[in-house]
Amino acid sequence: MKNKYWKYICLLGLGAFCWTCSDDNPNDGPDGPGSEGGQGTEQEIVRSYKIGTLAGFEGNLRQKMDKPRTDVSTMHNRSLFCRYVASAYPEAQDDKPYPGPITEADWWDNFVEEIAYSGQDYVAMNCRGEANKDIDHGRPDKLHDLMAAIKRKGVEHEFKIAIFDDTPASWSAARNAHKGYGYDNKPFKNGSRVEGSHYPLLFLDPEKEDMKGMDNDFRKEVYYYIWDANLKPSFENVPRDYWFEIDGRPVILFWNPNGFLQDSYLSELMKKDPAKYKSTTGLDETKSDAYNGKLSYILKCISDDFNSTFGVRPFLIIQREWTDRDFSLVNCPYLDGIHNWFAVPTMDMSEEVYNENLIYNTYISAYNFKGFSVGSGCPGFVQGDLARPNWQFIDSDHGRYATKMMESFLAKKPDLVFLEGFTDLAENAAWWRSSDKIYYDYPNQRINLLRKYSNHPFPTKQKLEAEACDYCFNGSVSGSKIESLLMEVEMNNAPEQGVVKYSDDTKYNGGWHANLTSGGLNTLRWKEIPFRTGASTIRFRYSSNGAASVRCQIGDTMTQSVSLPATGGAWEEAEVAVYSREARGYADFNLIVTEGDISLNYAEIIAEK
Repeated sequence: MKNKYWKYICLLGLGAFCWTCSDDNPNDGPDGPGSEGGQGTEQEIVRSYKIGTLAGFEGNLRQKMDKPRTDVSTMHNRSLFCRYVASAYPEAQDDKPYPGPITEADWWDNFVEEIAYSGQDYVAMNCRGEANKDIDHGRPDKLHDLMAAIKRKGVEHEFKIAIFDDTPASWSAARNAHKGYGYDNKPFKNGSRVEGSHYPLLFLDPEKEDMKGMDNDFRKEVYYYIWDANLKPSFENVPRDYWFEIDGRPVILFWNPNGFLQDSYLSELMKKDPAKYKSTTGLDETKSDAYNGKLSYILKCISDDFNSTFGVRPFLIIQREWTDRDFSLVNCPYLDGIHNWFAVPTMDMSEEVYNENLIYNTYISAYNFKGFSVGSGCPGFVQGDLARPNWQFIDSDHGRYATKMMESFLAKKPDLVFLEGFTDLAENAAWWRSSDKIYYDYPNQRINLLRKYSNHPFPTKQKLEAEACDYCFNGSVSGSKIESLLMEVEMNNAPEQGVVKYSDDTKYNGGWHANLTSGGLNTLRWKEIPFRTGASTIRFRYSSNGAASVRCQIGDTMTQSVSLPATGGAWEEAEVAVYSREARGYADFNLIVTEGDISLNYAEIIAEK
């Protein structure tokens, strides 16, 4: 008893220590909003942290069109990729398989291009196991497709890969499905809980079970779904030189297991048959520390098996609420970090309570454990707005919320930044390019913010995909600038204008291109493109059946008109401008076709230093 209370005191101390190191959400960075914090030179900006996002890759994201709403939520953050498909194939329908020649390989190609463009150090792939052949909800064997896309799109080694273990899905729902209970943490049938669908960890002692040999209940009923069906194949499917590592150790992040560990059905079973269903710690699932020693032992098994299989121990980072279920984690030698995931306020709160939650709980700038700190947050959040009064809401505020969060990371200097959720359409928390005009200003706004606060904010080489421009419009050259009759708020992006088509270019596996015509939609604009000090060469990859003339406007600088020869429909590359500046900075990049017409695959910006 004395030892148990000592652990509780240690845990309280840990919470106090972690919170004092956490953020009070300052408004600005050390040198004002958007600064680099005085960290390094242009050639070597060094953040305190590595930055990355969680990314889901379930089948319904990869294989079919999205839709504007579900039964519970408006889908504001719809992917720009699906707009490309709809532009090229107008027959594309919401929530239906891709039409024409489009396959999930095209989705993967777009995914890796966006991750690379954003400048992230790593992406944490949301893996949910492969115990069930008919469930495609984050299967480790699909990581082969990720690696193939990286090669096709020429973004080798531009980012690393961590693994995120989505515990409610991989530990519990996958187990229930494998046993025939249905893919759910808490499956019901005809209004009643499916018998046998409880998570059994409360009723067994993993360490004692392992003394019986490997064919024991812990290994069969719990650990198989964690290691054999998820973590082990995840790393087997990613080449070792792509693993995201901290101190030479590959990173695994875990989500919150509370939902299935605190299942009220466990108490029902204990009352129904106390001889059969008995907690081995003497505590029911509602009590803190009900799983004392068990979660620590699972981490030990993961570390040992990883070391035996791959010859290195993983860097394990859990979600903070694990420590409520198992106090022994405070002293677990296999645990390396804790992320304190953000909380989302609800719209049924009073204004005072809502604002307090918004200030203190929606992002954590630096949660410290054992001297290693993790920052976490999201760019915004909308869920449940069509179904309930307590719907969850964080206003993205046209990028201002994410900017404030990023500035807090610069100020508090965590070791790792781990963000929700590159592809999180369901919660309107996605970072990907989106057609959202309610909470953001333009498609690349979130990706630009990721890159701006990354370790690579001013890359030496950039590839601007034509289909991914922020605005497409009919422009004209007047003096030293490109003009339009429209304000930006009135403009549309390229796929909404219907100029995006499927490309037959063989370089980088083609992808998409934009058809630009001098007498009509002839101008593309990208917002807030980073430029380095000195000269940058601008190159186009294009095709045309006739000669054309093009110009660029970068910030206030207008380049000379350049004639592009006809290519006979083949894809060629041409230098169209050289742009110089005395100091690094950001500028809008515009290109216009003033004569003729071209199909543009992409523009490249190549800095001399």
